[in-house]
Amino acid sequence: MKSIKQQEEATFRLFNLILILGLGGIITSLLFSNIPAFGTITLFPLICIGCMFLLKYPWLILFVIFTINYFIMGITRYFPIEGISVIMDISYAIALVVIFIHASLYQNIELKRAIHILSITSFLWMLYCFLELINPTASIEGWILSRGLIINGLIITVLASLLCTSYKILKALIFTLSVFTMLAVVKALMQKYIGFDAYEQRWLDNGGYVTHIIWSGTRYFSFFTDASNMGANLAAASMFFGISAFYMRSHTLKIYYLIVAISSFLVMLTSGTRGAIIVPLGGLFFYAIVSKQTTTIIGAACTLLFIYVFFAFTYIGQSDSTIRRMRTAFRPTEDASFNVRIENQKKLASYLKYRPFGEGLGLSGDGLGMKVSTRFTTSIPNDSWYVKIWVESGIIGLILYLGMILISMIKGGWIIANQIKDPELKGQLAGLLSGIFGMFLNAYSNSFWGQFPTMLIVFMGLTFVLNGPYFDQDIQINKK
Repeated sequence: MKSIKQQEEATFRLFNLILILGLGGIITSLLFSNIPAFGTITLFPLICIGCMFLLKYPWLILFVIFTINYFIMGITRYFPIEGISVIMDISYAIALVVIFIHASLYQNIELKRAIHILSITSFLWMLYCFLELINPTASIEGWILSRGLIINGLIITVLASLLCTSYKILKALIFTLSVFTMLAVVKALMQKYIGFDAYEQRWLDNGGYVTHIIWSGTRYFSFFTDASNMGANLAAASMFFGISAFYMRSHTLKIYYLIVAISSFLVMLTSGTRGAIIVPLGGLFFYAIVSKQTTTIIGAACTLLFIYVFFAFTYIGQSDSTIRRMRTAFRPTEDASFNVRIENQKKLASYLKYRPFGEGLGLSGDGLGMKVSTRFTTSIPNDSWYVKIWVESGIIGLILYLGMILISMIKGGWIIANQIKDPELKGQLAGLLSGIFGMFLNAYSNSFWGQFPTMLIVFMGLTFVLNGPYFDQDIQINKK
């Protein structure tokens, strides 16, 4: 078996060979004025060097996937891209190949990191989804188009477990998320105070105005799929960084994360998404429990009670359109859209009464369903991620999916409360889990959970929390 030094020397020689061949090819193509060959040869060494870097430092691909996932839907407004899900499938496949090759070369991949409650339940969910193929009412096309729902959770969990192996990488990923969040905040503020650009206006004119230009005002969406997705993600970010700020050792990061948290919360309100308010409220409740501190629990309870009384029993600030719209979330029976959703769920409940396995993947009223088949379940809007899961996989599938997330969050909360010793790590993991819990509650009223970039953030975040003891151990070792 080659030593690491010999492998590095071999890599260096290969690097020089590629560089020399590339320079030779560039010179030759220029001499013969062959521009296509020049472009191909120029890019090829860069691609090879990039692949070599990924093989040496495979964690870099996690940042690449994270970046693509966060911005890809916004980019499609400016550059039409066909097969977005295929692009992500390819990136996941490349990541898995890189891990396999890296493990073969350096033999330093710890597979045990990928074996935990989330990966196990994600695997069981995948198996259940494969069984959906024999559902009498299933559609093969709908099943194929739902592959993200089937396998992405497991793939993201495995990648995050195997590639994020040190606290330094985790901290860098969380900081990267803060930068992306601030970019989203700035973009939403530009939409509000400067106006929509030509591409965003075209998106609105092509149907987006129905849900974004409404009686209570304009709902801003930044570069997310829609306002609901932006509202949920920025609300979660306010928890991620608001809680983390109080635990960071660096005073600069404390101030910066507080700015990110406050900015995220304020811009979340411009989304006009009523359900998003449950994210910080639910997150605060969850954090109070995980903290196990009496003062935090009492403070959180008083805050939640004050907010509930303010919105449910007073009319203070009613002249403000944002407050007026948020207030309807605390008085759901007075909201026409809420009543329509309840009626739709009653109709679906009657239809699914004798269909414990659901109608079949891809056969709910979420837009995709109508493209696959015209039937009763595709004619009724979901308006909820959990209704989608229920309709497509039945009550059994819904219990399995909810169980997968709930068990992982409960285990994660226990790990934070009882196993994490380092205060900074504890704060960041508590922030992540609290924000995810808030989004979990919000997913009842919106279908954003399975959209970009939410699913990746949720499964990566849960994975980081469940692997918290490894990061804590890494911190303790580096202190010595």
